Amino acid sequence: MVSQGPSAADPRRPIRAVMATEFWHGSTGRALAQGLRGAGWDVAEVDLGSYLGRAHGLIHRIANRLLTGHGIAAYNREILDHAARVDAELLVTVKGSFITADTLATLQQRGVRTVNFYPDVAYNHAGSSPEAYARYDQIVTTKSYHFDHLRDTYGAERTGFVHHGYAPLVHARRHCDSVPYRWDISHIGNFSPYKFEYMLAVAQAFPDRSIAVIGNGWSAPAQGTALERHILGYPLVGDYFARAIEESRINVAMHHGPVPPDGWQDLTSTRTFEIPASGGFMLHIDNDEVRSLFMPGEEIDVFADAASLCERIGHHLEHDEARRRIAAAGHARCVPAYSLDARAGELAGLLRVHGVVREAP
Repeated sequence: MVSQGPSAADPRRPIRAVMATEFWHGSTGRALAQGLRGAGWDVAEVDLGSYLGRAHGLIHRIANRLLTGHGIAAYNREILDHAARVDAELLVTVKGSFITADTLATLQQRGVRTVNFYPDVAYNHAGSSPEAYARYDQIVTTKSYHFDHLRDTYGAERTGFVHHGYAPLVHARRHCDSVPYRWDISHIGNFSPYKFEYMLAVAQAFPDRSIAVIGNGWSAPAQGTALERHILGYPLVGDYFARAIEESRINVAMHHGPVPPDGWQDLTSTRTFEIPASGGFMLHIDNDEVRSLFMPGEEIDVFADAASLCERIGHHLEHDEARRRIAAAGHARCVPAYSLDARAGELAGLLRVHGVVREAP
């Protein structure tokens, strides 16, 4: 291999990062990588999706299980190879799925710092392990309720908090004036029993309204209930995800509910930012954190239980112009301040303060 020479360490060069995660259109990984480039970094991508294929049908699922170990090994080799090729200063990952503790140790032996940007509710995500988490030079969570746990487990100097955000190339308005609404009420997100109770109450309260529940896992629980006819039956991603938001009069934003093993539950999530960025009116589960980001009654609205959710839906369906004004104000609050471009800048600043990365030229 040709030596990169002494210029590889020249501080006039951009910060050199390898980013290893998923990069599908609308993903946090793809938008964060673009944001870091906007902050002056060079980013090489290693896409987890290229090594762990999606299986459809019994034969494909069996084959996928048999090949998963080989895919994980190849993914980790490619991370190491990529880091060597570009003389990387650091590895950045979102969640860190299937990146092994041994890979992190090898990178650190080479002088590569390691950063996990973690936007999930609990630290039991597929392909994760306590041994790998303990290896990261920096774990940056998007969940405020994680911070005490992270600080107590890994130390304040190895942990940080940056809010999540939206992907600016995906979560954006397309309609300037008149919106061709498809639904009166929608919720986008995977099934949980907690969310089911809310959406069932909505379906029962508004039998004559068009409702869409979009995401995985809803069809079987909804069978035989008032919610059944409103289940889309499949998820929407990317541009079509954003359009479903924009073309719904009211977007209900709530989270999974308590998640084991710690019983944590989200206060905000990606949806908190994606809905207003896409031009949607957001009716969000109430808490202090969402109130620190948006002003209820002016930029979003909030609900505390199923009864108040249905009451606020009924109110906003009857006050179309006011609802549109609130949605426009929420969009103005969110864009561009809550973008993943902005969050990438916050992340880079945090890493500089913690001595993980140098100042960009």
